[in-house]
Amino acid sequence: MVSEIARRLEPETLEQIKALESETGLTLVAFACRSLDPAREERLRAIQAELGPILTAEPAQPSAEQLARIRELESALDLSLVAVRAQGSG
Repeated sequence: MVSEIARRLEPETLEQIKALESETGLTLVAFACRSLDPAREERLRAIQAELGPILTAEPAQPSAEQLARIRELESALDLSLVAVRAQGSG
């Protein structure tokens, strides 16, 4: 399984994520996950390890209610959403 920051999101999908950010006050990063054949996945992991972390953001601490809303939207969009601390927030 490979996860990467979701690209080329449909405008409706992006609007749903923005609406949830506005509702919860959290910054969300969307990840798309997919399976690769095992040999290709291993090569990709090696490349990613050399590159180091691409997203260097502190995780947010969502409340149980916020987390439930995130999970609900994840399921609807078939994406993984990660709540992070917005830059400059304490």
